[in-house]
Amino acid sequence: IVGECTSQCEKVYASPVPLIYTRHARRFLSLWTLLLPCCLITQYSTFDESWLVVPTSAVLAFFLFGVDELAMQLEEPFSILPMQVFVDEIAASRLILIDMDEPDDR
Repeated sequence: IVGECTSQCEKVYASPVPLIYTRHARRFLSLWTLLLPCCLITQYSTFDESWLVVPTSAVLAFFLFGVDELAMQLEEPFSILPMQVFVDEIAASRLILIDMDEPDDR
């Protein structure tokens, strides 16, 4: 079972998301955030609050690019997970199971 799980994790790790998807998403997001002030100015000008266009666009861009960065990190979970801690816990559990399995010669 452990061997199967290891091979499946290695398959996930070895198959990255194609770079074209990432580039396309970034380009679309950049274009969208560049055109966002053009759409917001018409909405804010009706309320005489056109000065809010820049802060609103900046906040939206910050959050959207943050979500994009999180998605990039989640594409390769093995680079951000503390895998050594998991390995150490599994090794400790294995040693405990081996000690429990050995009969006492007392």
